[in-house]
Amino acid sequence: MSHPFTIRSATLADLDPLETLENRVFDSDRLSRRSLRNFILSPKAALIIADRGDHLGGYALLTFRSGTALARLYSIAVKPETGRTGIGRALMQAAEKTAIERDCIALRLEVRADNRGAISLYEKLGYKQFGTYEHYYEDDQTALRLEKLLVAQIAPPSRPPPYYRQTLEFTCGPACLLMALAWADPQFHPSRAAEVRLWREATTIFMTSGMGGCEPYGL
Repeated sequence: MSHPFTIRSATLADLDPLETLENRVFDSDRLSRRSLRNFILSPKAALIIADRGDHLGGYALLTFRSGTALARLYSIAVKPETGRTGIGRALMQAAEKTAIERDCIALRLEVRADNRGAISLYEKLGYKQFGTYEHYYEDDQTALRLEKLLVAQIAPPSRPPPYYRQTLEFTCGPACLLMALAWADPQFHPSRAAEVRLWREATTIFMTSGMGGCEPYGL
């Protein structure tokens, strides 16, 4: 059965119903009103709600970390009486769409090991377990760590990167970077001089600092 709710981003005007929903759904590990407010305002979070005008049916909270392509489902709540209306699935799909729009390649989450209903939904949506957290929740319950790769849902680039063949045995990394640069800036033309310069400078970083070289960090 389809749900009669609108999926949208939360605003500060939603704080009262969000707090009510949080206290209704969770007996422990609740988000405070202050935390909910901070998440709504944070550029590193996305709070998505299922709104029917007169009340909220649920929410999904995503967080993002700078320098990574991973999104995390920090929390999700669905009003008990709206069960089996598809709200949970709709919120998860909206969360995945938001993660893709933020250029994330995967979405991770934690779920209570005894929450069979939620685990079943996640598995149907394509999430796979990759680990556990023992004694994770306030009541000492274990959390299962699940992940879904979103790469297949990300649209391919509008044009393929140009091919540049490395000219030396040890410059595969610099050659890859030259192709990426040429894709990002059509005015840039890869050359052996640039290839060798990248290798030399990256290797110098490696020799002087202990970190770098022709691995991605050094390049």
